[in-house]
Amino acid sequence: MVSIPEAKASNARITEDTAPHTAVFTGATDGIGKATLTRLISTKTSVRVYVIGRNGEKHRVFLDRLRESNKQAHIIWLEGQLSLLAEVKRLCDEIRAWETYIDTLFMSAGFITSGERVETSEGNGISQSLTYYGRMLMITQLLPLLNTSANSPRIVSILAAGNETSSIYLDDLDLKQPGHFGLVSLSRSTATYTTLSMSRLAKENPRVAFIHHYPGGVDTGAFKKAWGDRWFWPLFSPVLSTFATSPEDAAEKILYLATSAKYGGKGVPLPAGQTPGLTMAKTKQLGSLFLINDKLKDMHQEKVMMQLKAMDAGDIVWRKMVETIGPYSE
Repeated sequence: MVSIPEAKASNARITEDTAPHTAVFTGATDGIGKATLTRLISTKTSVRVYVIGRNGEKHRVFLDRLRESNKQAHIIWLEGQLSLLAEVKRLCDEIRAWETYIDTLFMSAGFITSGERVETSEGNGISQSLTYYGRMLMITQLLPLLNTSANSPRIVSILAAGNETSSIYLDDLDLKQPGHFGLVSLSRSTATYTTLSMSRLAKENPRVAFIHHYPGGVDTGAFKKAWGDRWFWPLFSPVLSTFATSPEDAAEKILYLATSAKYGGKGVPLPAGQTPGLTMAKTKQLGSLFLINDKLKDMHQEKVMMQLKAMDAGDIVWRKMVETIGPYSE
């Protein structure tokens, strides 16, 4: 476990050698992603960042302010709809046309459902497309650039590590059947799919650190947008305000994940008393996924992973993912 003060102390020691030189950010125009991007730019390093989102004009003032705060940083806006796999592929094609390597891929774009399953024009659920299928497509499209990096390449996916379950619908992974869709089942299933798929990709790409992180309750305003008109919001809102982490503290933890030598052996050196993080396979070496909770504690989920293996869930989830993103992968 790593405390907020320890993460901040490490982040204060980020240099040109330990900061990512080239990074891709999704979900960086609001909430946790916005706070993390802001914190990265505040390191005053000469990072080159691709920021992907909708409606660039809406975020122009924010991005210009970031550029002004760090003249060495190069912030490139790419406009696109991340819930559409065709758009994800187009955006990745643009990045691959301009770059020869990427050091950091940060993904936090998401959609909190108000209770109903809503599909995109491509026929996928918006939530699953943003938090799972679109992310897997982006990872697989950008892995060649990450593998080319000599600067401790990392993928950090912000979702729900630790919420994996064997109670998933293997015959209805997209939760289309009556009674299968809901906030809890959606959260736990996408967390499970993410861990299974990223674990497989980590084994196939042992030069890249794969990190699935649960940030805990963070007061970003997203729940208010989704549930603000529901009867229970006046009861839930004070609880969230009292116990939730601020986006700024969440950003300190995420920047630590992206830059500390704790994950993969390269990065900001660990101080005396801190030990390297352990992957799900309980190793210090890459080739396995880092599963990190909101206390920056590594998790292993041995019992549930054994149950999922017995169900052949990894292969079933992988085949469904490949089937879904396949038409957009070439």
